[in-house]
Amino acid sequence: MTRSLPPHNVAPPTHPIFGHLLAFRKDALGFLTHCARHYGPVVPLRMLHRRAFLLLDSADIERVLVTDQKDFKKPEWLHTAAVRRALGEGLVTADGEAWRRQRHACQPAFQPRRMEHYGALIAALAERTLADWQPGQSRLLQQDMAHLALQVVAQTLLEVDETGWAEEASAAVDTLMARFTAQRSLFGMIPLPASPAERQAARQLNAVVETLLRRHAERAQTGPIDPKQADMLSVLRGSAAMGGEGMSGIPLREQIKTFLSAGHESSALTLVWAFLLLARNPPAEATLNQELETTLCGRPPAYADLPHLPYTRAIVQETLRLYPPVWMTGRQSLRPCEIGGLQVPTGAFLMTSQWAVQRLPQYFSCPDDFRPERWLNGETTDLPRFAYFPFGGGPRICIGQNFALVEAILLLATIAQRFHLEPEPNSELHPWPSMTLRPPTGIRMRLTARK
Repeated sequence: MTRSLPPHNVAPPTHPIFGHLLAFRKDALGFLTHCARHYGPVVPLRMLHRRAFLLLDSADIERVLVTDQKDFKKPEWLHTAAVRRALGEGLVTADGEAWRRQRHACQPAFQPRRMEHYGALIAALAERTLADWQPGQSRLLQQDMAHLALQVVAQTLLEVDETGWAEEASAAVDTLMARFTAQRSLFGMIPLPASPAERQAARQLNAVVETLLRRHAERAQTGPIDPKQADMLSVLRGSAAMGGEGMSGIPLREQIKTFLSAGHESSALTLVWAFLLLARNPPAEATLNQELETTLCGRPPAYADLPHLPYTRAIVQETLRLYPPVWMTGRQSLRPCEIGGLQVPTGAFLMTSQWAVQRLPQYFSCPDDFRPERWLNGETTDLPRFAYFPFGGGPRICIGQNFALVEAILLLATIAQRFHLEPEPNSELHPWPSMTLRPPTGIRMRLTARK
């Protein structure tokens, strides 16, 4: 299969005033796909007065995110009040030395030696959730997965096992994320003032996090914590990497809010899209069921089972290719440079779209088809590094990528072993590009018990 991209940089038609803004606002995913299939490898764009460049060649993406990453920064819109309300002022939005201190402090929580412990907690939480599921029920799957993923984050990274708060936190995050779905705000890039509902949701989310912090502090008072087994919150409270005095108060609340909001959102959406894809691809679901039956024999999955669940992992990988939770990222240039033969001025927006690149026929055969087997038959072994990058890349690659994969595989195996999920008739399945790639609000799936 050829890996070359079209050797030209022609841009799609542009509006004399708005540039490509109107086409992007009308259908962002369709616009990106059209650009990727018909232009490139660097597509020059204009959003009103701002220059932008859509990067489609994996080598150019690697240069921006890795090789020359010091020449680029996170885009300005990630520092808006709307983003801070939804994600907090933690790893996602921090820059420079503040980001480096936070990253170093959080890293111990994601070390491989902790994954077996996390796996046991994840499986137990999944079983607890499924205890309320009954055959014939119609479930709001995104809501269910959001609640479950929130509890996973709280118990694995914070060692807080509380009930009743996940629904409140999930509702708050949904309200805050609605800002990034609204086309009038250009997916949150236009800093419109917060609505009363958003302000209330922000207060609600902060209150939930403060409650979790208080519960954690109460638990810590019951006895000393072994440093080798300390959860992330304990590490953050006393880490010398955070300036020698640890974190407390509002800074700690903001960091935990980042992990709750960003950490649970991607995991929940990956599971929802996986079950929607399986419902539309019965042969893939049958292969999954056979693997689960052979490997697990009806028992809950454990971390030690992961090497023996290759097709389950492939389903997660293929889901992340077709419906990456983060569908577009980017950087802003700090100085003039040249990319793909084009002159990039200071302040230009470099767009790196997982949605567009991971559906390119130059990298994937039958790119729009759900084919988990492509991850097992050698088809993807020679992929360029940034032809597939659902978790980003470079120094700022998602700190929890391995955790997220373990979580998704274990939860998928647990649920699929017990139930078949089918969307209700006439369900709208087109993705909604918000800050993340979401299924339509309110989609329901009916449960059928496995025999």
